[in-house]
Amino acid sequence: MLKKFSIQHIKFANLKNFCIFFVSMICILILAIFIKIIIHQHFFSESQSEENLIQVQTIRVKEASMPELIETVGQLTAKEELKLKAGTSGRIQYLLVESGSWVKKGTLLANIIAAPEVYAPFDGYLTDWQVKPGEYVTTGTELIELVNTDFLSITYRVPECYAVRLQIGQPVQIFVKAFHNKIFQGFVNFVSPVVDTKAHTILVRATIKNTNRNLLPGMLAHIRHFLEVHSKALIIPELCLVFGIDGYDVFVIVDSKIQKRAIRIGEKQDGRVHVTSGLNLGEPVVLVHKSLIQEGKKVSCTDWAEDW
Repeated sequence: MLKKFSIQHIKFANLKNFCIFFVSMICILILAIFIKIIIHQHFFSESQSEENLIQVQTIRVKEASMPELIETVGQLTAKEELKLKAGTSGRIQYLLVESGSWVKKGTLLANIIAAPEVYAPFDGYLTDWQVKPGEYVTTGTELIELVNTDFLSITYRVPECYAVRLQIGQPVQIFVKAFHNKIFQGFVNFVSPVVDTKAHTILVRATIKNTNRNLLPGMLAHIRHFLEVHSKALIIPELCLVFGIDGYDVFVIVDSKIQKRAIRIGEKQDGRVHVTSGLNLGEPVVLVHKSLIQEGKKVSCTDWAEDW
């Protein structure tokens, strides 16, 4: 009887151990499956997050020289010109210099019988003779015009809002169609002390150095009047600007997220903009805007490597 009880007790113990082992294995299997699911979801979520990142091209705010200027147009005139006239009546004996010639001051230009000879009063170009040899002229008859083109004048008008910033001596650059890529330099030599009450503009005149006498009086010129040059201006490409209700905004990247920021700007020149407030040197600014760009979204950035 005792032997039979011992055998049954052993069988029961073995069954109990087997059940414990089986349940343990089931628990381990469930735990493994659960861990696998968690790991899979984690990596899948990260993968989806990476795939959903917005790809953007950025530039870094940099320092550069940026001029503040006024752009307008004007017409060139000779700084020094004179119509030579007959001092007394008489007959033209000789015309000693051909039309269009460059003459030096004191050059004898014409002889008039019974009248003083005609000399060039300054260096310059002769225009076209208005008389012929043998022709009788009276006092005051126009003979020819002498024009000095070493320096030319250009007169133009600027809005009255610039009144307090206009100064004698400010630099000027001009461009003409005949010499598209050539810059001619000059300086302001006159600023009107009054404002035109009809147009609300101020008359300005500048002297232009006519190197090699390329410029001709009467030419229409594009003018750049420099008010100030900011040597360390913060600049970004004009493409970065977003026009807002109260001015201009840009998209910047902060902690890998898009942030919209209001800025103030100064001059625009050659596709670049002077930022006067709202950005710091070196900040990444989104270069190209797309409709999917939204504030707060995560992005993957690539800095523009080329110069701009």
